[in-house]
Amino acid sequence: MCRSLFLPLIGLFLSACTGNTFYHHYQSLPAEGWDRRDTVCFEVPESDGDINGLLFIGLRTVAHVCKQNVVLAVEQCDGDGAVCSCDTVRYPLTDTDGNALGRGVNARQYETQHLPFRLRKGKSARVRIRHLMTHEVVTGITEVGVRIGTAGSSDCQ
Repeated sequence: MCRSLFLPLIGLFLSACTGNTFYHHYQSLPAEGWDRRDTVCFEVPESDGDINGLLFIGLRTVAHVCKQNVVLAVEQCDGDGAVCSCDTVRYPLTDTDGNALGRGVNARQYETQHLPFRLRKGKSARVRIRHLMTHEVVTGITEVGVRIGTAGSSDCQ
């Protein structure tokens, strides 16, 4: 009897979380590393209504990343390519003792604190991300992603 109640409750929880996400996508980075000149671009589709939401940047890394933190430039552009906002995000990957702060065993998953995101009905957008690290090539980061949700979506990870 417990199992028959448990499965529907999980289904309701998961459907409630995914209902708040408008866009969620990851892109792989080259195995040899992420070059400073390489900008990762995400094409955000048109929306059926206005979105006043939140933008999260996700990182996936190897299990033992050698960086304590990563600094990213995040540009939000309208559908015509005009930059609407540009933010610098410093994100910790390890604590001062070198212990990873992300989730995972063989790889790590990180998600930045949210940035405001606005999209008008019938408009598309573009999010461009590049690293601002001292080294030309950053190794250990395998994927970069974007998640856009409504203001209440930060509860659902």
